[in-house]
Amino acid sequence: MPDTLPPHLLTPLTADAVRWHYHRDDERDADAVEATCAVLAELVETAWQTVKARAAEQQADAPALHRLMVNLHMEGLDVTADGCVLALHVAGRGTHDLLHARTGEQMTAALTTEAHVALRVADCDSRLRWTRGIRCAEQSPVPVPPDPEAVQTAWERLEDVIAGRRPADDGPQAASHRLLLVLRHRLGIHAGALWAGHPDGIFTLRCEPDDARRLIALGIPARPRLDGEVGATVAFTLTGLECHAFADTVAARPPRV
Repeated sequence: MPDTLPPHLLTPLTADAVRWHYHRDDERDADAVEATCAVLAELVETAWQTVKARAAEQQADAPALHRLMVNLHMEGLDVTADGCVLALHVAGRGTHDLLHARTGEQMTAALTTEAHVALRVADCDSRLRWTRGIRCAEQSPVPVPPDPEAVQTAWERLEDVIAGRRPADDGPQAASHRLLLVLRHRLGIHAGALWAGHPDGIFTLRCEPDDARRLIALGIPARPRLDGEVGATVAFTLTGLECHAFADTVAARPPRV
């Protein structure tokens, strides 16, 4: 006897339910990714219905597979670097045990054959799950704790840049990059910046009016002007030498905790 699934779980798989995290820095064309998700959704949904119907027809010969298919609902699909992972709503613990046993392997093999797409079930431990309404899906990777020595080295290098003991980079905008770092780490000001249209070494710093008043009080060597293109924003245009001088002034302040 199949367990009852909530009505909202009975909708077919669509492109909206395909989550693309093939790579966190993937900069592929968004339209191409969307089209790929739509194709994957159609292939996998069709394969799911085919395998489910076949399991019902052959339930006398493979009762476990039939039980598994009628007590599962496909919530989505996770596209990863290792293939596609089924995101499943599992009605109960017994079904979940079947999913992570040989019956689940038979199901994913049949789905892969029908869809011509490599599919797998997400890794999870049924002993640590609730007994009903289990969501078996791809989980975010557990973050690796940072190396304390590496963190300390990074902070020391940042402080060297802020103090002017080493350049922010090797480019002509090293002075402006250093100033932006100094403002962020000494004053908590996350300023915008514009380099386009300026000669090398010159840039425009953009910030909120309250932050602009703080910079004026500290003696920023540039006249403020309202930047109407970016809302109520105040802009300062500085040369490389002015960036160096003002960064030294701000860097003399104690680090923000």
